[in-house]
Amino acid sequence: MSINSVIPLRFSRLVTLFLAWEWAVVSLAVEINAFVKSKKAKDAIMKIIPAQTTISFDSSDVFQSSAVVTTVSALILVLCTVYFIILLVDIKSRSGVSTRTLTLQYLSLAICVIVLFATQVAVSIFVSTRSVKVSASVDGLALPDSVVQTVERELGVSTEYSSFEYLVLIAVLPWFTFLFTLIAVIVTFIASRRETSSGTTGSSSRRKGETTADKMEMTSVSP
Repeated sequence: MSINSVIPLRFSRLVTLFLAWEWAVVSLAVEINAFVKSKKAKDAIMKIIPAQTTISFDSSDVFQSSAVVTTVSALILVLCTVYFIILLVDIKSRSGVSTRTLTLQYLSLAICVIVLFATQVAVSIFVSTRSVKVSASVDGLALPDSVVQTVERELGVSTEYSSFEYLVLIAVLPWFTFLFTLIAVIVTFIASRRETSSGTTGSSSRRKGETTADKMEMTSVSP
């Protein structure tokens, strides 16, 4: 039996798993970068405001969704690493582990794709349509939103998420992670179907061979 029949779509799976892994790394990197830069920006503003002034920034909507994207990207990274390694081991040793776990592979990655899609839609909408909610108070007296917005305009400061480059990146780049992981799911699913079909064909051939052998044996022993 040739290695190609033992390991269906081995080259396509290697390529798609690597691309999904690569973009999961990129997605993870931009998510972490956004968290770090957002915190630094807030800390920088807090250092220059007068002591009697208190400012709070609420960007929980986009960063809560972004945290889910970060978690899913990390999971895709781990899964692709594991599946890539066992596929390489399978190619060298023909252990069959990678082929036997094809169903688990495409199902686990498919769950990640579904969660990533749903969450990334939310992140993209938030970044394109929403802003940081800023509230301020002086000596414990809350300032009206109109006053805060006037100060923002006079200072030329924009609180729209789309004005921050690192937030635009988390709205765009994880879509490539979604795309290449989806491709990996499709290729793995096709490989699983091919393996099932191959196994069914092999079983049918064996049954036919056994039937033929039984008939020949019965013919040989008949008077």
